[in-house]
Amino acid sequence: MTTIELRNISKAGGKGERPLLEAVNLTVPSGSSLAIVGTESAGKTLLLRILVGLEAATDGDVLIDDALVNAVDPRGRDIAMVFQDFEIYPHLDVFDNIAFSSRLRKGFDKTALSERVHHVADFLGLGSQLGLLPRDLSESERQRVAVGRVLVRDALAYLFDDALSTLDDRTRSHVCSMVSQWQRELGRTSIYVTGDIAEALSLADQVALMHQGFVHQIGAPRDLYEHPSDLFVAGFVGAPAMNLVPAKVSGASLRLPFITLPLGEEMRSRIEGRELLIVGIRPEDCEDASPLTPEQLRGKIQFSAKIDEVEWRGRSQYAFLGFEIDEETEILLEEIEAHLEFDLFQTYLLAEVSATSELRSQMFLKVAVDSQKIHIFDPVSGENLTLTNPT
Repeated sequence: MTTIELRNISKAGGKGERPLLEAVNLTVPSGSSLAIVGTESAGKTLLLRILVGLEAATDGDVLIDDALVNAVDPRGRDIAMVFQDFEIYPHLDVFDNIAFSSRLRKGFDKTALSERVHHVADFLGLGSQLGLLPRDLSESERQRVAVGRVLVRDALAYLFDDALSTLDDRTRSHVCSMVSQWQRELGRTSIYVTGDIAEALSLADQVALMHQGFVHQIGAPRDLYEHPSDLFVAGFVGAPAMNLVPAKVSGASLRLPFITLPLGEEMRSRIEGRELLIVGIRPEDCEDASPLTPEQLRGKIQFSAKIDEVEWRGRSQYAFLGFEIDEETEILLEEIEAHLEFDLFQTYLLAEVSATSELRSQMFLKVAVDSQKIHIFDPVSGENLTLTNPT
């Protein structure tokens, strides 16, 4: 298949505004998939439009199979793309809509195209609707027709710009699974854009997390979850979001609202000169310590906190453990959120514990957390200081 590379792609904003894209570097190896995920104004769609040739970058290069294509028009780049605001032709039935783009290519094989249309329609759940017009279809079915038009094409690469956004949850999950299977079985170089982090983590080999025109981290889905490079990644990846709790440096320790954590020599050298840090703990890494044995508690930190509220979730339950912070710290956290234009902090720690734990409001919960799953962030740079080699 095809290797795609974006080198230092930048796009200037309006006068006095920050760049729409800032030195974006991405590589999609041949036959692999990349999901670009982020906030609504992150620049995800703009990046795809530059890649396909519909927009020009202010600076940077687009390469397809190591060939510079900055001056090549969209048709010459031969990239199939389905947009979020997709269009299908109202006078054509489902079969002809799916086949339309492929018929525009010279030298297409009618028999082979027909077979591909039927195959794609079947796994998109449209096999029995090939003779219907768009007016006879639901919104979900029309979007699947637009996706099918891309899948049936024989292109160098495939781009999906939030292509599954209008599907209901059940259909979306099924179509995501089928598209991912199609990509892996055929080795199609593919890029997906989505605002749904769960979808991004499940769809692609690599995930690039964007915000404010900047790529904060790119890596395997597990890497973004287990080793977030900075505060924004930590707050965006995961549901529920990672707890981000202010902690004050006190000699060789960190003082949190619930507990004082000892700092190793290496970490002390990394945080030298800092007075305030942010500690990150995922809710699902918080266990009810009361039923655990001494062996099970080995390597875990423990603390107790009063439960403000309990939410039953069926397979688990959420315990909200409230805490207070001083005014100076609160102002700093508000400044961080204002700079990132993203909500990160709460005045509670959320523990997702077993459904079998007997919890109630106002009781004290003894929490255990694996010490290896605690992250420490610089509040100014956002850097994850627990990573040996941040990426």
